[in-house]
Amino acid sequence: MLALEPNRVISVDRLMDAIWDDEPPSTARVQIHICVSGLRRTFSALGLTDVISTRPPGYALNIPVENIDAHQFEEFVAQSYSLVEAGKPQEAVTALQSALGLWYGTALDGLQGRIIRGGALQLQERRLAAVEEWLRLELSLGHHVNLIGDLTVLVRDHPLRERLYAHLMVALYRSGRQAEALETYRMARATLVEELGIEPGDELRRLEQAILRGDGDIGDEAVTEQPPAAPRDTPIAAVQVVPRQLPAAIADFTGRTGTFADIVDVLTGPDGGEASGTVPTIVISGRGGVGKTTLAVQAAHAVRGHFPDGQLFADLRGGSGRPASALEILERFLRGLGVDGSAIPDTLDERAEIYRSRLGERRMLVLLDDVMSESQVTPLLPGSSGCAVVVTSRTRLTGLPGARRIELGVLERGRAVILLERILGEQRVRDEPEQAAALAELCGHLPLAVRIAGAKLASRPHWQLRRLADRLRDENRRLDELEHGDLGIRASIEVSYQGLPGPAKRLLRLLSLLETPDFPGWVGVCLLDEDPAEAEDLLEALVDAQLVDAGAGPAKSAPRYRFHDLIRTFARDRALAEDSAADRSASLRRALSAWLALAKEAHRREYGGDYTILHSGEARWSPPPALLERLSPHPMNCLDGERAALVAGVRQAAQLGFDELCWDLALAAETLFEARSYFDDWRSTTELALGLVRRKGNPRGVAAMLYSLGSLRIFQLEPDAALEALEPALRLFKEQNEPHGWALVLRNLAYVDSLRGDTKQAIRRYGEALEVFQLVGDRTSEAHVLSNLARSLLDGGEYAEAETYLERALKIARDVGSRRSEAQVLYRLGESALRQGQIDRAGRSFTLALRIVRDGADHIGEAYMLYGLGQVYVREGRHDQAHMILEQSLALAVRVGERLVEGRVRHELGEQALARGRFEEAAARLGQAVEIFRSLGLPPFEARALVGLAEASDGLASEEGAHAAEDAARAAWALLAGLDSVEADGLRDRLALRQPVAVPGTPRATG
Repeated sequence: MLALEPNRVISVDRLMDAIWDDEPPSTARVQIHICVSGLRRTFSALGLTDVISTRPPGYALNIPVENIDAHQFEEFVAQSYSLVEAGKPQEAVTALQSALGLWYGTALDGLQGRIIRGGALQLQERRLAAVEEWLRLELSLGHHVNLIGDLTVLVRDHPLRERLYAHLMVALYRSGRQAEALETYRMARATLVEELGIEPGDELRRLEQAILRGDGDIGDEAVTEQPPAAPRDTPIAAVQVVPRQLPAAIADFTGRTGTFADIVDVLTGPDGGEASGTVPTIVISGRGGVGKTTLAVQAAHAVRGHFPDGQLFADLRGGSGRPASALEILERFLRGLGVDGSAIPDTLDERAEIYRSRLGERRMLVLLDDVMSESQVTPLLPGSSGCAVVVTSRTRLTGLPGARRIELGVLERGRAVILLERILGEQRVRDEPEQAAALAELCGHLPLAVRIAGAKLASRPHWQLRRLADRLRDENRRLDELEHGDLGIRASIEVSYQGLPGPAKRLLRLLSLLETPDFPGWVGVCLLDEDPAEAEDLLEALVDAQLVDAGAGPAKSAPRYRFHDLIRTFARDRALAEDSAADRSASLRRALSAWLALAKEAHRREYGGDYTILHSGEARWSPPPALLERLSPHPMNCLDGERAALVAGVRQAAQLGFDELCWDLALAAETLFEARSYFDDWRSTTELALGLVRRKGNPRGVAAMLYSLGSLRIFQLEPDAALEALEPALRLFKEQNEPHGWALVLRNLAYVDSLRGDTKQAIRRYGEALEVFQLVGDRTSEAHVLSNLARSLLDGGEYAEAETYLERALKIARDVGSRRSEAQVLYRLGESALRQGQIDRAGRSFTLALRIVRDGADHIGEAYMLYGLGQVYVREGRHDQAHMILEQSLALAVRVGERLVEGRVRHELGEQALARGRFEEAAARLGQAVEIFRSLGLPPFEARALVGLAEASDGLASEEGAHAAEDAARAAWALLAGLDSVEADGLRDRLALRQPVAVPGTPRATG
């Protein structure tokens, strides 16, 4: 069943129907769960995980469709049709042979059950259609002699398929066997008359006449004509009583245009019940207050003319504590249909029999409102296909066979405002359009809430809309404000809440305490500290009750869940009233600890262990191991899905005063924020945690957050701001006798030194940090320092020693399994090779690093690697390819806000334009690079770009260019005076050797 519909959720109810038809045993659901567990173990033994996922309301087979033979078959068939259209019949034959070669006997042979056999018949029909097309093509290619044997067997196995008889007649006739061709026609006619009582179709009759005439060219195109549809007889019943039980339609009904039209089409369209022999049934589900009854009643009034024999309506009170029974509703319906009370039997079955008999010859609409379960509905379904049923429910009622299900959500923003306008009048809303939109937003675009707000304002014509909007902004009073007369949001939600079992109520209350906009299914395990399977069942009970929404996660990952704002407010009120402060605090601490564990595990997998990071010493709640396994094989992608939750978690930990948990979570989340350039999230979470640890007097936490803030400023290339955070962090770590933290800060300070061109101080600080990392066993940080030391040595022209450091760093990165660190070291090796003129080796290093960063979706790393490859292409003389790949690097750097790469690429493109004599382009690009490097405070980079700008401006051969060249040269000389490196010496030589163009009126500068 799962393979017949891959990557789609198959409900447990449908699986039960497929296995046991209409007679499932009492243990059916348990047996299905056991089967799924067995299948998962089988897949797991073959090294395949997460092949079958649990997704409400059932299971899904997660598998690329190309791994399913039926899909491969369809692909080959589609390919054959494309080849026919392209005039390639022989290639089309080959494609069909490949398709048919996938078959081994009958599809799903040996499996029983109505649904399974239906799927098998569909597959078998597609196979026969492909066979017929293959035969047609073979005949068109003149291969008739070789087909006669196959066709004879096919006709025997499928005696009612006229197309096969036609193909056999053509093959026999073209082989000179006219008599046998005519005998085939007689055999076809006899079979069809005997089995179906019909004569052969036009195609066979035309073939017979052509053979009798001895036509020299009998066509091989199959012509299939659909018989005209038989006229539909509409029985007309003698109706004594015509019930008209529908509630009144609502004058201010708005929105739901597409859904409304779909309902009307199902109830009145040509695909309705009489065409299929079934009763059209529509189930409209949604949370309380979303407008299910309003929509159903409005649609029922719209189709009254299609059901002239009457309309029945019943409120089954599914949301109340005392739902109506089918026995009770049938009594009311029978009385409405004219049955005398004394003639109504006592039992449910007998009442249902009379009910179906009364509706048997009538065209009636039955509207069942607020249904709790399928058991309420089943006895109330008519037996006549001339009738139709509309059901509304707070649950999805997936067990009603053949029902068209419509999930009703809140109104669109504009529609909610229109509803308010229809209640209050156009002028009042147009006077305060912004406040009207705010009111709709504060009502969560829930129709009932909007109606209550509108009714309240209508009863207070002296109120401005702003007044009610301001009152609704107080979340503690919002539900109280949304009460008017008999209408109330709290009461509507209370109905659904009271229908839950106790543990599900507790989960709803605890979930509402989370500040995150959405959450994964496993969070219930943390809040309840319960068995994962039980927690998952409770969460699905909340989804079924429409108190929690479920939606697809990113990239087809596990589903995400979220609250409607008003339901969250209700649930929080209940949590404050029913749960102790200690229970709420402990539950939230467990949930936040789970997100921390997820971030820590992602960091370990990204960096090969607990390297390059610090953690607080507070005891944590440990999530189930299966939760951490969700990170595999792409931990950053998984953690990215929790990005909003991580930010909200830091904010909530700060609000609750969990200082150790707060700074630990903020620092662990930095792994994601750095890898994906989420600098705003990095800054906001770090500053929140820093404020808390300062208030709490937590010096280690303060040092950690200052270190993180300094790291962020380095990534944003703000060296002065970085120093403001890193220097006090270094002092605090020393005071706390925290050598690991001290070394991490010192490493970053050394990097700032290198950016500013102070190579000697950078090397000294890197050396001190390296000793500590080796002492505490932080191998990834050791590799980082070795790589950065190598960069400083490369600037000094000490290539051999630099490469020794890089080889050590590469071995460490590979030993610990840190792919990110490996890519960074490979980039340095590529730089080293470029400087030594080893172009092939540089290209290999950059290419390998590019694969790694792309696999990890590291866009900053990708920009760097493309820049490196662009330099390789330049050195190889492949200027067009170099320009293309450098432009790609530039676009990526601009998109992710990586200004250093942006400046370096602009500089490189400017140098290439300069080498080609394109002085205007060169001056423009190099000028942009100068501005970037100057704004970032990077003298070495700025000096390099200024030298190129001076040369480009010289080439303009104009007075303006000459002035620009002299300005650039003077600025470059000033910067180079403070730089001491091999590269700085080379730049000074370039300036000394440049030949300014003499322009009248412009004095020549001297070195």
